[in-house]
Amino acid sequence: MNLKLEDWTSLASLGLAAMFVVLLLSFYNFLIGPEGMGPERVVEPGSLLLQLIFISAAPCLILAGTAFVMAKSYGSPIGGALLIAAGVMIVAGMVIGVTMLPKIPSQYIVGAVGVAPFIFMPAGAGVTGIGGYMLAASKRRRIHSRDLDDLR
Repeated sequence: MNLKLEDWTSLASLGLAAMFVVLLLSFYNFLIGPEGMGPERVVEPGSLLLQLIFISAAPCLILAGTAFVMAKSYGSPIGGALLIAAGVMIVAGMVIGVTMLPKIPSQYIVGAVGVAPFIFMPAGAGVTGIGGYMLAASKRRRIHSRDLDDLR
């Protein structure tokens, strides 16, 4: 199997999507606390979430866009499938995150903590759409004959 640069870029995007979902859900679990009363330490949730987004979510979306730009004219079946998986993972993780939001004490819902899942659900759907386009573009690509007799 010969993997191209856009396939590796899509794989990196999938890894960063998994990292983002795991980090966000564990962060929300931390904010809920052991007894549902919040964390036992003093934290600044807004800045921690911003850090989490810049470490994993933003690079994931940038790499998905980069893979799309590299393969938009001819498509990539492997890269498209990987981006579909990344987008589905982001959407599913954000749905779980929305169910965790009511359990977080209100004093920790600051900045983007309460809206991050609602922002990244459409972003995950967009990554899924990009992957679907790349997959569809690879299927409608014309196969050129390598037989020199057909060139007449």
